[in-house]
Amino acid sequence: MDRTSDLRGEQDAVHSTSGMTRRAALKAAVLGGLSMQVPTAAQALIAQPTLRLSNGLRIHLSHNRSGYVSAALVLRAKEIAEPRGLAHIMEHTSFTGAAGALTAREVKALHSDCIQESNATTGRGMIEWNATFLPKYTSEVLDLLAITSLDQRFDVATVASEARVVLQELYLDKYDAKGRAKKQFEAALYGPSHPYAHDTTETEIAAARTPPPRLAAELTQYAQRLKLPANMDLFLVGEFDPGSIGEMVRKSFGGFAFAEGARLDMPQVGVTRSHVALNGVSKELQRPMSDMRIAWNTGVGVTDRHARTLMALGEYLNKVLFSELREKSGDSYTPEATFDTDSCSGVFEIRIASSNNPEGVERRIFGALGTLRDALDPTELRRFSDRLELKRRQGAQSNAELLECMVERTVHGASSHDFEVRGITVDDIRAAARNYLPTHKGAYVRLTLLGQ
Repeated sequence: MDRTSDLRGEQDAVHSTSGMTRRAALKAAVLGGLSMQVPTAAQALIAQPTLRLSNGLRIHLSHNRSGYVSAALVLRAKEIAEPRGLAHIMEHTSFTGAAGALTAREVKALHSDCIQESNATTGRGMIEWNATFLPKYTSEVLDLLAITSLDQRFDVATVASEARVVLQELYLDKYDAKGRAKKQFEAALYGPSHPYAHDTTETEIAAARTPPPRLAAELTQYAQRLKLPANMDLFLVGEFDPGSIGEMVRKSFGGFAFAEGARLDMPQVGVTRSHVALNGVSKELQRPMSDMRIAWNTGVGVTDRHARTLMALGEYLNKVLFSELREKSGDSYTPEATFDTDSCSGVFEIRIASSNNPEGVERRIFGALGTLRDALDPTELRRFSDRLELKRRQGAQSNAELLECMVERTVHGASSHDFEVRGITVDDIRAAARNYLPTHKGAYVRLTLLGQ
C-alpha cells in the first residue's frame, strides 16, 4: 500500500508502491524509478498521495529520467464555482502579480528565469497551475507555486491589467454566435442546472469591470477563504532527487497553516433520454459548409466497469465513420468520434464538417452506427486494440500524459488512460453498441452550425 508521511520536522524519501496494474508496471519498465499505484476503473479508488504535509497538502510523485520536471498544483474548493468569477481573475494574476514577499516585477522575473512552460486554468470548483522546468530550478519553482497559490498580494496595477484581459476574453465568449450555440448544446446535454452547463458570463463581466482598487480588496478577502492547503494536491513528474524532494516541498508549502473547506459536489449527469435539435451560425464557416456535433450521455462514468468497453467502442466508431463518410460517400474529410468520461458523465460525441446537406449526413451517420449493432470485424478489433496499446506505450514516456493521468485519478477516481483493452471481445463491443448507441432521431443532442 502507499505510505503517507507527515513532513513537519523530517525529511522523507519517496516510497514505491505495490499492487500496481500492468500500466504502472509498463511505466516502471520503460521509464525506471518510481511509479505510483494506478487504480483501475473497476477499483474506483482515489489515487493515494506519496507524501502528506501536516497542513493537509497531498503530494503525488512519479520519478523518471526524462531530464525535466512537469508539475501541477490543483486546488479544489466550492468557493471557486461562485458565479462572480473571482477565481478566474485570481488565476489570471497568478504568475504576474505580487505574492509572498515578492513584488509583481520580482514574480515575473522569477517566473521567466525558472519556468520554461506554464499555464493556469479555472474550472468548475477547481484551479490548476501547471509548470514545466529544468530540474535545477525545482526549489525555486516550488517556492513560486506556493506563494502564487497561497499568498497572493493582489497589487492594484496587476489586478487592473489582468481584469482588462479577462474582460476581453469574456466579451469574445458573450458575443460569439458559435459560443452561444455551444452553451445551448451543453445545457441540453448536461442539463441547465449542472455545473458543467452554468453560464456565468454576465456576472464575471460585472466583476471584471469593478474599479481596480475595490476589485483588489475583494480578491484579497476572497483568497483568504481559499488558502486551503488541505484542499490541494501537488503532482510532480520527471527527474528530481527522490531523497530530497520531500524536504523541498515541506520548505515551500509547510509554513502555511492547516485549512480545509468544502469541495464542489459534482452531481451525476442524467442519461440522455430525448432528441434535441439545435441550429446556429458560425462566422468561421462559409456556405455550403456546416459543422455538426452529435452527443449523448451514457451514464457510464470513468469508474464504471463498462467504461473501458465504451472507450474501445468509440475508437472503433472512428474507423466506421471514416470508412462510411469519407472513403465510401465522400461526405466528410475528417469525421471524428470520441468517448469522454469522468466522475459524473460518460459522453459520446461525433463531429462532422461537411459541404453536403446536413440532414442527409445525419442520416448516414446513424446508418453507420447501425452497422455496429449487427456486424463487427474481429480483425479490425485486433488492429485498433494494437493502436490503443501503442498509444499507451507512447504515453508512458510522456511527462505531460503521466501528469494528466495522476490528476485524473485524484480528481475523478480513475483515468481513462489506464484502461486495459486487451481483454475486450467482439461480443463486448457488439453488446455495448446495442445498449449505448442511439438510432436516428433517438436520444441525442444535435447541434448544426451553418456557414454564412
